[in-house]
Amino acid sequence: MIIMERSVLEEFNHWWIKGFVDPELALSFKRDVYPTLIESMQNRFIIALTGLRRTGKTTLMYQLIQWLIQSKVNPTDIFFFSFDEQPSGLDEVMESYKEMHNKDFRATRSYIFLDEVQKCGGNWINEIKKYYDLYPRLKFVISGSESLFIRKRTKEALAGRLLEFRIATFSLSEYLRFNGVTKSQMAYETVVKPLFAKFVAKGGFPETFTMQNDREFKEYIRSIVIDKIIYKDIPKTFKVKDPEFLATLLELVASNPGMYIDYQSLAKQFGKDRRVVKSYLDYLMKSFLITMLGNYRRSTEAALRKLKRAYPTDTALIYLYKPNPDDSFSGKIVESAVVSGMGAKFFWKGRYEVDIVSNGIPIEIKYQESIGDNDFRQILEFMNKFGVKEGVMVTKNDERIVKHKGRSIKLVPAWKWLLGQNQEL
Repeated sequence: MIIMERSVLEEFNHWWIKGFVDPELALSFKRDVYPTLIESMQNRFIIALTGLRRTGKTTLMYQLIQWLIQSKVNPTDIFFFSFDEQPSGLDEVMESYKEMHNKDFRATRSYIFLDEVQKCGGNWINEIKKYYDLYPRLKFVISGSESLFIRKRTKEALAGRLLEFRIATFSLSEYLRFNGVTKSQMAYETVVKPLFAKFVAKGGFPETFTMQNDREFKEYIRSIVIDKIIYKDIPKTFKVKDPEFLATLLELVASNPGMYIDYQSLAKQFGKDRRVVKSYLDYLMKSFLITMLGNYRRSTEAALRKLKRAYPTDTALIYLYKPNPDDSFSGKIVESAVVSGMGAKFFWKGRYEVDIVSNGIPIEIKYQESIGDNDFRQILEFMNKFGVKEGVMVTKNDERIVKHKGRSIKLVPAWKWLLGQNQEL
């Protein structure tokens, strides 16, 4: 067994020496998920943080470490290692930590934080399962930027041992808190609306919030988010041979949020095999760059086999390719923000189309100056077909309840909806 140099481990774990986490790493701002993570630190389950690059997974790890230290846990009982920074095997890392501090994993409660664990060499899934099963006093917190490591293969191997938390880009409420808006102030349109416009336009990547110009913003999204995922992470994980085509597909989706996905048509358009198109879109989805909604049916499995619509997972990706949208396109951007904010899974297409179906309730986005009678036909068609009594229309300004033949449609401004109205569904 190769033992790592002490200096490498000390560099990752400076709190062994200082007694606290560098405040520039454990930032003071806490995500909405933070209290739930604290609660989850009390049990044995492996905590898994997944999501796009640069959404704050590593920061959350550092914040949890600082919380442990403040809770009087001995700093040397807390171990952090990033496989993104230092490629190594899990056994090598664990044994190096064990030897350095003369640890007995059976006797001492130890907290193990493994960042970008899917980049660990060897069969890390079985190795972490081994440590979990052999040493009940170990608590693991792991992270990864690709969903592959936390989906079927991992969940089967770690069944009953894993709690997964999807760390998305900032929500509107988090963005407002970041900008100093208190919870009570969020009820006021004059406070929220200007920030809502900025949030929808440029998305929720936290490191972009203080950027002063478009050039800096677009360079960040392109180089840190797009290039690293498209040209580094995905090719390495999935053995992709044509990352340029990945980039082309991403730009297509980001420039046309809500586009229908017709694999055969796309294959013909780009001169690719249909299976390649399907696989590449799946890689973009597994890497959290896009999301795809299925056409709603009573049976979830049937819906997944039907027509799909694709959206970028954050509106920052739209801004990268369409920085100056016209008024007609702004509704598509808001639609994309609502889809992402809700974690939507389904739309519905009949004679007309409903943008989102959540828990069987139709939700239509009409981000326009005024709402007329014809704007309700999509929701009403869905409600009539499925016998649903309630529906929602997300609007620009309109807020009221419309009654129609025993059915009720609630109109809610987009900024209010994104602040949590959807939790009522």
